[in-house]
Amino acid sequence: DVSEAAALTTVDPKAKAEIRNILNHLSTQTLESLLSPSDAKLIYEELFFSSSDDDDEQSSIFNDETYQQYIKYWDKLGRKLREETRTPADLLGTDITNRILSFIRGDGDGSSSSSGSYDAQTVKTFLESDAINSLFTQLLYDAIFEFTTSIDIIGNAISKLPLLGPVRNQVLKESKRNMDRTLGPLLRQFLSGYTRVAIRQAVDFVVSKENASKFASANAKLVGYLLKERSVSAWIPEDKVLAEWRQDVWDYLAGLERGSDNQKIINQSIDWVYDLVGDKCIDDAGVNVGSIIDSSPTLEKNAALFWKRCQDNAN
Repeated sequence: DVSEAAALTTVDPKAKAEIRNILNHLSTQTLESLLSPSDAKLIYEELFFSSSDDDDEQSSIFNDETYQQYIKYWDKLGRKLREETRTPADLLGTDITNRILSFIRGDGDGSSSSSGSYDAQTVKTFLESDAINSLFTQLLYDAIFEFTTSIDIIGNAISKLPLLGPVRNQVLKESKRNMDRTLGPLLRQFLSGYTRVAIRQAVDFVVSKENASKFASANAKLVGYLLKERSVSAWIPEDKVLAEWRQDVWDYLAGLERGSDNQKIINQSIDWVYDLVGDKCIDDAGVNVGSIIDSSPTLEKNAALFWKRCQDNAN
């Protein structure tokens, strides 16, 4: 047993030399030389779009077996995240967390205006949405209603009329009900138009450079709370929501096999990647594979052992 264990951890000099040569060779090869864009598209089309039109035929990738494995590991990940008591800041570390918050605030480099400012069109589109307009209208309506109720304009007016107590109370009740029924729609219509004017003013306030530092500090405070005060488990929704997300993700991935639009999008994505890094290799990124191997004998040993096992299994 000792000799077998030693054999598994002993590096064959020949395998070590071969894996070093392979890695050095790969580091000088561009992406296009390793896999052409046309072949990348063809592989994707063969895997996802060349199956039979028969709906009963199982996909080679998204089938019943892979679905069960997908559920298994999704649920396992969910359980691990629910047990995680650390905050995102604990996972990121103090230095990175402080750098993030400092960048949001724009500390030290005079960039607070750019960090706290927002794109005017984006803010305008958000605030002028029907949902926000309805929210502001309802808030103003409730405020006006509460104000009129608290000062009791109708009640003060009716109390001066020569009416008996029970009659006066009934008149007061009906008057308030009629006012809400008649003036309510008119008030809501007015506020709906007014809030659009108020929103345009709010847009100018939000995007102004003078207020950028205030929003930068507010943003940093919010992000700081999310990173430092809430544990990872607190971010995880309830099981029902997770199950819905799990199914939605699977349906989306499985749906990639169908439809010309999906095929077009993937082909465009492949073109984009190759336009960006197709003519680049690892060496172009300033990474010296030889130096990395020299710096980590353990990495070299495991790479050589892996290569040796591949050779042994191929024979």
